[in-house]
Amino acid sequence: MSDVDPLIKREMQWMALGVLENRDLAPIIIAKVRRQRIRRALVALLGVIAVGAASIGIYEVIQKPAPIIVASDNGVTGANSNSQPEIVGLQSDYPVTWEQSVGDLGAISGAGGIGDTLGGLTANGLKISWERCGRGQCPVTWVLSLQNNTQDLISTAPSLGIFTNHTPIVSDSRPTTVLPGGTALLVYTFPEFKDSLETSPRETWQWNWYLAQLR
Repeated sequence: MSDVDPLIKREMQWMALGVLENRDLAPIIIAKVRRQRIRRALVALLGVIAVGAASIGIYEVIQKPAPIIVASDNGVTGANSNSQPEIVGLQSDYPVTWEQSVGDLGAISGAGGIGDTLGGLTANGLKISWERCGRGQCPVTWVLSLQNNTQDLISTAPSLGIFTNHTPIVSDSRPTTVLPGGTALLVYTFPEFKDSLETSPRETWQWNWYLAQLR
C-alpha cells in the first residue's frame, strides 16, 4: 500500500479490514476521501476570495480622501453656505416706488428705501414676488436684505410698510439680531392680498421700511 493515497491508507488502517459482510470497502473509502478533498479545495478557494475582498475594502478605505468643509465669510459651513441668493437693488416684475410716509403705525424711525441706513442697518436690496389678485397682480412676498456695517451687535425690529395709490394698507415687523458685518434676509408675506384685494392693472404700489419698537 506504499503507493496508495495517504488518506485512503489511513481510512483502510482505521477499519483494519478491506471487506465487511462480503462488501469491498475500498470504493466507499476512495469516494469519501475524494469528497473530503473537494470540500477542502472549496474552503481554500472561499478563503482566498474572502481575503481578497477584505484587502480591496481596506485599500479603498485607506485611499478615500477626507471630506473637505468649506467655511464661508458668513460663518455657514458645508454645501448650504451659498444656497441663499444675494439680493441687491430692487427685483420686481412690476414697478413699485418708495413712499416716505409711515402713517400712524407707531414707527420710531423715519422711513427708508434701498441704500438707506436706519439704526445701523443698511438696506441692500428688495425682492418682490407677485401673484394674481382681482384683475391685476398683488405683491404677496417681499424679501428685504439688510446689512450690519457697524462693529456692534444690532437687535431691532425692521418693519415693512406697503401702500397702494399712496394709501397705507398693511405693515409687518420682523424682530431680528444681526452680527457685525452680517446680513439678514427678512421675509414678509401677505397672502391675504389674494383674497381681500380687488386690484386693477392701473394700481400703483409704494413701500418703505422703518424700525418699529421691540416688544
